[in-house]
Amino acid sequence: MAAHSLLFTYLWIAPHVLLVALAVMMVRRKLVREFPSFFAYIVYEAVQFVVLYAMNRSAAISDHQYTVAWLLGNGGSVALRFAIVHEIFSKVFQSYPALKDFCTIVFRWATVILLLVGVVLVGWASGYETDRLTTAYTVVDRAVSIVQGGLLILILLLSRFFSFPWRSYVFGIALGVGFFGSVELGIIAIRTQIGVGVRAEFFDMLSMAAYHCCVLLWIVTLLLPERAETRVTSVPAHNLDHWNDALQRLLHQ
Repeated sequence: MAAHSLLFTYLWIAPHVLLVALAVMMVRRKLVREFPSFFAYIVYEAVQFVVLYAMNRSAAISDHQYTVAWLLGNGGSVALRFAIVHEIFSKVFQSYPALKDFCTIVFRWATVILLLVGVVLVGWASGYETDRLTTAYTVVDRAVSIVQGGLLILILLLSRFFSFPWRSYVFGIALGVGFFGSVELGIIAIRTQIGVGVRAEFFDMLSMAAYHCCVLLWIVTLLLPERAETRVTSVPAHNLDHWNDALQRLLHQ
């Protein structure tokens, strides 16, 4: 077997094996209730890998059937990734109910818009069923990747701007999600410029390697002791409580 084939197989299998270990760690540390969407995503990805790997190894499964299963499975992954973003924002703003409610409203509308975009693209895209599903998945996946990429930047800016503490588990999860989303966007941009079919295997392996790093980061995050929250001694003029109170009044108008 060629070296690149061995590397491809490793990058496909290893992250999902690590996801199983990550799920066990979350259960043992009693973090399932604290991060239910993240845990659901981990379990879903591991189960999806087992199904797709079995289909890939089976001679009775055609390429078309595998592609459809892959698209449908990744559609579920996109939905859960979006749920993780919402979960992270909820954790960050859990001490500020109005901001938390505002983020919930924004994410609900964003979910509706993404679903509508996906349905419209499936209905109006030309070609066979697989082509239409691929078109819808690609657009929605890019939109969620943009949200993921912006997640890390936004939270870091808010953390710096408002000087509020946040926990290391949330930071590790957000960093992994944001990193993977940013790499995916970079790969998409490059492939759009040079052509989707050019060096496709290289970019697929690059994406898989980024995901591998993402999973490793999550594991390291859970292995390290969680940082204790520290109180802010000096509150800036742009206190987050003021934003929270103003938004609370706005939401109740």
